[in-house]
Amino acid sequence: MIQVKKLSLVLLILGISLLTACGGGNDDNADKKEQKETSKNTEVEKNNAKKPNSKENTDKSTEKAQEKTEDTPEKNEASIKNEQPNKEETTQKAETNTEKKAVPAASSISLTTFNQSTTLPITGGNVTTVYNSTSPKMFFFGPLNITISKYKVESVVGSDKQIDAYSPESYLGRRDGYVVTLDVIIQNTTNSTISYKADHISLNGKGISKGGSLENFIPVDKQLNHTSVVFPGMTKQEGYVTYMLNNEDYAKLKQGTTITANNPNDFNSPAVKGTTKGNITVNFPISK
Repeated sequence: MIQVKKLSLVLLILGISLLTACGGGNDDNADKKEQKETSKNTEVEKNNAKKPNSKENTDKSTEKAQEKTEDTPEKNEASIKNEQPNKEETTQKAETNTEKKAVPAASSISLTTFNQSTTLPITGGNVTTVYNSTSPKMFFFGPLNITISKYKVESVVGSDKQIDAYSPESYLGRRDGYVVTLDVIIQNTTNSTISYKADHISLNGKGISKGGSLENFIPVDKQLNHTSVVFPGMTKQEGYVTYMLNNEDYAKLKQGTTITANNPNDFNSPAVKGTTKGNITVNFPISK
């Protein structure tokens, strides 16, 4: 009986030892498993540290895309401005091209010939040139164009020659005054006849306007188009247009003088196609 109890006790102790050994093994396995998981987590963290955060990458990509989007309109606008010509530059170029086409007509009357007074032989007295200009004045209407190649202002004092009383030139035979002479060139650039009254080209000043003459103080060989108002197609006619002024008129005219050429369509019916609209006025100084 005692031996059975001892045997049972021995078995119990062996069982407890086995259980303890198994439990220790489990703990070791658990420790080993925990160590493995810890090692794996460490490796994952290292890998994650090496690889950039996908969310951050997405945010950065989005920010870059937004920056590109924000930059694009400005860059596109700058590109468009560079590609499209500036309006002012276009305008200036157009004006420059027009000026190149609209060149003044060349005069066939020399300056020496023009400077010889055609007034003195008629009025006598003291005739002096007080102003002259060789800067062309241009009136381009398209089909018909006008150039004043040069002009001069002569002072007439103490006329002492007998002038026919029925002649308009006698106006300066009775008083002192001035004669303004223009060298005018008219070009008809069409194949058709165009009418134009050059004596309607007017001198304008302060409260005054004066029309011209195709005959006064003008030699026959210097009369514009033989005083005819009809200009044949594709022709260029040159001659003088004159203005007689008394002292009072000259004093008014020399204050901010301009000269106006009537539109050719004022003298043509039907209107000449291609003619610019309106009259043309330019500055026209007649005193220093």
